[in-house]
Amino acid sequence: MIRCVEIALSIPDNEARTALATLERLGVPAAALERADLYRCDVDDAHADELPQTLRAFETIFNPNKHVLRVREGDSPLAGEVWIDEVGRDVIVAPVRIAGRTLPGVRSLERFTAWRLFAPAGVPAAPDLVDAATAMLLCNTAFQKATR
Repeated sequence: MIRCVEIALSIPDNEARTALATLERLGVPAAALERADLYRCDVDDAHADELPQTLRAFETIFNPNKHVLRVREGDSPLAGEVWIDEVGRDVIVAPVRIAGRTLPGVRSLERFTAWRLFAPAGVPAAPDLVDAATAMLLCNTAFQKATR
């Protein structure tokens, strides 16, 4: 089973604020911008429900004082969203380890930075706006790739 889990800041995200201000200066009319670390895991059905709690236990990726963890419904980017990954980064396969600790039941793991753009009124940004933001700032094609 494929499970996508996002870990985002629950405190103000200065990186997202700076990126939004830069996009505005570049003429990309996004009203808001959010960023999250996204983990797409192929996990055994028997361990799928415990994956969020397992990830919460990894202090290197989740701090309950400043992060929120959400399980996604699907396994691809949402409307108004782009996932950024490094070119050539391999999918981590079993045994999957984070900070030297194994993720039980996880057969593979991919990590992305998820950027979610919003238009005025809080609706997800249109594909052309996401494409412009991706090309101008969010993805450096010299070493990154974008998934929409």
